[in-house]
Amino acid sequence: MRDWIIKLTAIDDDAASALRVIEHFDTLVDERVPATALLRAVTVLADCGAGFHDPDRGLAIEVDEHGRTSSTPDVSTRPHLEQFGSITVWLNRTGPPWPLDHLILERFARSLQSVEQPRERHPVVAAIRTVCDADASPAHRSAALATLGLTGPIVIAATLPRDSRRTPIGMTTDGARVHLLSGRPTLAGVPTDAAAGYTITDGLLVCTRWQRAVTALKIAVDPATGGPAHVCHDDLGAVADVIDNIDATTASRSADVQVLESLRLQRQWVTGLLDSILSHSSVREAARRQNLHHSTLQQRLDWLQSRLGYTVLSPTGHARASTTLLLWRISRAAQNRTTPAVDPLPERRPPHGG
Repeated sequence: MRDWIIKLTAIDDDAASALRVIEHFDTLVDERVPATALLRAVTVLADCGAGFHDPDRGLAIEVDEHGRTSSTPDVSTRPHLEQFGSITVWLNRTGPPWPLDHLILERFARSLQSVEQPRERHPVVAAIRTVCDADASPAHRSAALATLGLTGPIVIAATLPRDSRRTPIGMTTDGARVHLLSGRPTLAGVPTDAAAGYTITDGLLVCTRWQRAVTALKIAVDPATGGPAHVCHDDLGAVADVIDNIDATTASRSADVQVLESLRLQRQWVTGLLDSILSHSSVREAARRQNLHHSTLQQRLDWLQSRLGYTVLSPTGHARASTTLLLWRISRAAQNRTTPAVDPLPERRPPHGG
């Protein structure tokens, strides 16, 4: 196909571009990439936000033009929406459609069907879905647990779909992959460099508690590095209520979060230091955690407070800094849901009159 694209470019650039779209999606399908990778390919190819809704898997995801992900899009309000079988796909383009929009959406929907369906039909996925189904009878859920070979305390883990090739098999829902694992060792099979949220519970309670793991995943970022982390919902308490009610876009718009991120770009240790200070009762203890002399940490803290404009360890400052760091983690975790960049098509002009 590559030879045909080269030949057609000299004769008919529109036809060559169409072949590039087809070839690109065929390559992604051959590589068995997750649905989020396909979605981000759409945003690059179409140069605008995009999303899809697959009711068969209970999955709806949208990515805006800045790469921010939402798992609760309002499909009814989306422009340039098309239906292919049971899958709804759309582009959030303002103005009239571009020449290749329909082709991009069609290949996207077909690729979703090709990539996701085989794994979703796996008997392990079917068993996980039954265990997580609150409408299933206790007998059916017990039988599914037996199929999975799980007894005693169970770890419910939620990971990003982009990491599906490195993690145990799981069901896709709410923009995450949900796994059921043995309690020993915790998160067995989930790499430490893959973001994960998890909770531990009794097998028959999984159906009411699996969403806790998805909540924990929303802040699965290490303040010290900005990279992936494993977060246990059981440690969050009321913080989980905040996470469930604040999306990444809202969090990123916070003035305090924007200041913190700008400082982190200047000094990579900013968020790690703030996390240590907030987590320990004294500067000396925080310094030990940071592997720093306490005077060095105090100097860094003084620098940070002078730019934040408040004292971190004062009663009001502690609450403000804790909230800011939490919102930063929500925002940062969403940003980390990225995939390798793809080569976009040459810039396309809208139809005449567009």
